[in-house]
Amino acid sequence: MDEFIFMNLPNTPEGFLFILFSLICIGTAISVIFQKNPVFSAVSLVFTFFSLAGIYGIMGALFIATMQVLVYAGAIMVLVVFVLMLLSQRAESLSKFLNHPIKVFFLAVFAFSFFFALQSALNTGSPYSAAEGKGYTTKETQKQYQYPITGTTTVSTEGNVAAVGAATYLEYVLPFELISLLLLIAVIGAVILAKRKLVADEAKDNIL
Repeated sequence: MDEFIFMNLPNTPEGFLFILFSLICIGTAISVIFQKNPVFSAVSLVFTFFSLAGIYGIMGALFIATMQVLVYAGAIMVLVVFVLMLLSQRAESLSKFLNHPIKVFFLAVFAFSFFFALQSALNTGSPYSAAEGKGYTTKETQKQYQYPITGTTTVSTEGNVAAVGAATYLEYVLPFELISLLLLIAVIGAVILAKRKLVADEAKDNIL
C-alpha cells in the first residue's frame, strides 16, 4: 500500500484525538474484563462506548457516533446496570442445566438450525450480488470523498443513514444477523435471571 491509514495521524489534531480515544477505548475495555465488581465493569464499558463514538465522529460517521451514544452508552447500558443491581448474580450450574432433557433438546435444535443457516449463507454468498441485479446497489447511491484523516473515506450522497442502511443490509447482512443472535442470547439470559428472582420471591412469601 502506498498510503497507510495511520501514517499521518500524530501530525494532525484529528490524529491526536484518534490516538487518545483509541487508548481510552483499549484501557476501559481491559478494565471491563478485569474488574471484580460488575457495576464497575459496566461503568468502564460506558467509557468504552463513548470513546468509540469519538472515533466514529473523527472518521466522519456521525450517524453511527450518535447511535453509539444514544443506544449503547444510553439505553442499553442503563438496562445492564439495572439488571446487575436488581437481579441475583448467582449463575445456574451447567450440570443442573444439562440434566434437564427438554432444555438440552431445544439447545441442540437451536444450535443445529443456527449452524445450518450459517453454512447456507456462506455457500450462497453475500446477498449484495443478488440485490445488485434487482437494482438495489450501493454504487448508484453512494459517493466516496476524503475526510481529514489521510487514507480514510466515508460514503454518502443521500446522507449517513442511507449509506449505513445500504451497507448493513446488502454487504454485511451476515455479521448483522450474528449481532442479532447475541442480542437474542442477552434477552434469554435476562428472562432466566428474572424467572429465578420471581421463584425466589414466591418461596420467600410462602415461608412468611
